[in-house]
Amino acid sequence: MIALCDCNNFFVSCERLFRPELQGVPVVVLSSNDGCIISRSNEARTMQIPMGEPYFRIKGLLDAKGVAVCSGNLSAYREISDKVMRVLSKYTDSLEVYSIDEAFLNFPAEVFADPFEHAAFIRKQVGRLAGIPVSIGVASSKTLAKLASERAKKSESGVFEISAVCLRDILMSTPVEDIWGIGRRSADLLRRWGVPTAAHFADKDPLWIRKKFTVRGLMTQCELKGQSCMPVSSDEKRPQSIQVSRTWGSVIESFDNTACAITENVLKAGMLLRREKLLATALSVFIRYGYRHYGSCGYLSRDVRFEEGIMSDRELTDAALEILRKIFIPGYRYTKGGVTLSFFEDASFRQKKLFDDVPPERAKYEKFSSAVDEINRRLGRRAVFPASLAVKDKPWKPHREHLPSRP
Repeated sequence: MIALCDCNNFFVSCERLFRPELQGVPVVVLSSNDGCIISRSNEARTMQIPMGEPYFRIKGLLDAKGVAVCSGNLSAYREISDKVMRVLSKYTDSLEVYSIDEAFLNFPAEVFADPFEHAAFIRKQVGRLAGIPVSIGVASSKTLAKLASERAKKSESGVFEISAVCLRDILMSTPVEDIWGIGRRSADLLRRWGVPTAAHFADKDPLWIRKKFTVRGLMTQCELKGQSCMPVSSDEKRPQSIQVSRTWGSVIESFDNTACAITENVLKAGMLLRREKLLATALSVFIRYGYRHYGSCGYLSRDVRFEEGIMSDRELTDAALEILRKIFIPGYRYTKGGVTLSFFEDASFRQKKLFDDVPPERAKYEKFSSAVDEINRRLGRRAVFPASLAVKDKPWKPHREHLPSRP
């Protein structure tokens, strides 16, 4: 059996964990720069507050209805997500983190007699140890577990199991667009071809499914029949690239402020790079001027390749600022910037060249960066940072007018 654990209204649940007084109160969480609504509590949903709505358009309505507004804090949410995943890992031999608030897990053979009770126990443990309410769907395949988790959210127990007895009824009541992996365009085509529900999709001729939707569609059909084609995998895939970018809270015109903003991006990317135990052999920097929604924006960018893979903040920052000096045009009004690291090598093994000219201070820089990572992990992300960022005015910082103090 496969289970999908889905955190309920995850960002809102995190805010309620930080601020218990928000329990039972309608809450919405905003995106970066307090832009759009990205998470709603159940109370806010019943008020018909739309997801994705720009905050400035709906601010008056939220104030009138007494809705609590929270600025998003993804770094804090990731910490809570890691805690939830650690709890889940105790009750399975294979955990696949699907997103920041979802994870697939295998159930051990000894709980096959009553997987519902085991899921209910896991749900209780996550709530007790991580403080986050979750819904768990249980089925014989990932696709069915996804359908079960949606029904678990509407269940009083927070758990739903799709067994062989109820499988047919579940498929008949599931619109084709609700099948995991079926997009809107594919759903429109399927309805046009007389396939309105998951049951109709499961009953279709496999050769027809293979022709119209390739092997992926055929796997989805088998999964709907209860045959697992996508096993839970706990192997973490190595990223192809690491990008850190952000729309700035204010327009930036000076080179110094732009350099500080890019430096912050580099430090975040370097920390992620070392966490994955990788070396980067390519770095790209971009800055955007103007605003996209006004139709008058453009991008300036350039990249650089390194003979040897690097991972230290010192070398990454020096390379990024050298690129910035080449692309920065005085007089432009910049609104966004970012960096991308790519073409990775394994940090545990460095391929030496015949005429290798490695800077002697590289090892020192890398040890220093790793030490800073450890200090910031223990004492907080801003415990140690470059002196160049110790400025009072930071126009690149996003707007977070609804960000309370954290414990």
